[in-house]
Amino acid sequence: MKINLGGVITEQVNAVIGQQNRAFRNGDAVKEILRYVNGEIIDWEDHYFNLMASMRIYRMNIPLDFTPEFFQDQINLLAQANQTTSGKVEFLAFRNDEADYLKATINYVVSIENSSEDWMFLEHENEIDVYKDYAINTAFYSLVNTYRPEENIAEIYRLENDYADIILLNANKRMARSLKGNIFVLNDQTIRTPKKEEGVITSVLRNNFIKKINKAEEFTVEEAEIFPFEIQKAEEVFILIDGIGILPITQNRKKIYTSTKTKSIFNLLKSN
Repeated sequence: MKINLGGVITEQVNAVIGQQNRAFRNGDAVKEILRYVNGEIIDWEDHYFNLMASMRIYRMNIPLDFTPEFFQDQINLLAQANQTTSGKVEFLAFRNDEADYLKATINYVVSIENSSEDWMFLEHENEIDVYKDYAINTAFYSLVNTYRPEENIAEIYRLENDYADIILLNANKRMARSLKGNIFVLNDQTIRTPKKEEGVITSVLRNNFIKKINKAEEFTVEEAEIFPFEIQKAEEVFILIDGIGILPITQNRKKIYTSTKTKSIFNLLKSN
């Protein structure tokens, strides 16, 4: 698999990033995750401006050539090099290791994961649990997609217990998001999801997905404060994963969920 390292297409195994790299040593990087479908970057303009906003929050010196056309070109070049028509794309921007930190230039890595499907409906035995050891930050980390150390520990917990995903709580012990994405709780025709202030990562996919659901009028989305016990009362629960699609949850402790309505909602994700 090839990656795009600063405009150079190279085999992933041959890519060299120095040990002083700030993304590696300090987590000084931001990323944008998106979907490439049938040779097209889905919602590319929204993703571009979201990446620019994240870089500004990090006070990066954005190069003049980081234009919308440049953003598209770097992704398309990589997709063509990998002969990929559909898949998940990650665009990671970071500061170079330079003596004058204030004037540090910017570099980037673009990677792509090939997929045989436009969007993925990850229909397996997907059990979920609530992670209670550490609360997540609802202020700064809700603005940008960046390094979050508490999630590394949560991922170990998930793997040790063989869960498909886990729910992350904020300091008020309310649901913020899941480890993999945004959580949605469905009862009747109402879909509830944590509001942005609860610790939601800014996501183009989430924002546009909610608009599509509300526009279709079959379901209504409520952004609200949600306590974890509410998932025990839900008919269906699903996770919206940036760059991937939907993970339907089948179980939480003794509670078993169906995914009939989630499947119909998934069709909205695939619509243009």
